[in-house]
Amino acid sequence: MDGLSSTASAIAVVSLAVQLADSVKKLCEFWSSVRDAPEDIHAIVTELELLSSGLPEIATGAQHVEPDVALIAVLKDCTLKVKNLRTLVCEIDADFISTSPRIHRWTAFRAVLKNEKIKKFQEALERLKSTLLMAQQNQFG
Repeated sequence: MDGLSSTASAIAVVSLAVQLADSVKKLCEFWSSVRDAPEDIHAIVTELELLSSGLPEIATGAQHVEPDVALIAVLKDCTLKVKNLRTLVCEIDADFISTSPRIHRWTAFRAVLKNEKIKKFQEALERLKSTLLMAQQNQFG
């Protein structure tokens, strides 16, 4: 790959990693805002924080090692998956973003009733993390 293409690839990886980190941060803030939440929701926050912690390393690594096409494809795919996770959050309940503690408690209770969607969210998050980890190991391992 010539210097210009290499630079463009590095910029693409950094840009995608930053976008992804921002989206993951918003998801994390959303789930963290739920008070009196079931344990499943606390686990989601932990998973999102773990996912988020690897993204700066990917962005930094791309500046030092020529990123491959697979890494860019994985980051694009992960960005799409995070977008789908945000859509799923909207399906779970828009009341989670309420500032009222009473609504938060009620919504947390209703979230238990929507356990299937929460499990779906967790499974998608796990696949997302696995895909990103494989790409990171392939690129920088």
